[in-house]
Amino acid sequence: MATISKAWGAETTIMNAVSVTTGSYSDAVDLETNGYDGAHVVVDVDFPASPTSNLCVDAQASLDGTNYDDTALFSFIIDKGTDPNQVSFIIRDVAHFRLYCKRSGGSDTITVTAKYQPWRYQSA
Repeated sequence: MATISKAWGAETTIMNAVSVTTGSYSDAVDLETNGYDGAHVVVDVDFPASPTSNLCVDAQASLDGTNYDDTALFSFIIDKGTDPNQVSFIIRDVAHFRLYCKRSGGSDTITVTAKYQPWRYQSA
């Protein structure tokens, strides 16, 4: 009987200490070319002293890596009350994705680093 397991790809940084204000995009992630099923994504956030804004994160999907959704696949807020703050999530079953990060208001500059590690299922 075959056993199904995950084969993990290399961890890759898609935002490297980016100073986020009104909005910044991550590098695009191509899951399609190497046949990946999904990715574990980690966003690390460093808020300034006495922050007034949370960080808003949108995950945008794309079929071709060029035209990204106008409405995010999903969105969430990383709370300024925990500093630094790290959030992990899974993106799966899309060909391409990118992140869009922006502050929730105010005039803060928020430092963001994001990484992902893709996987594909394999039979052994």
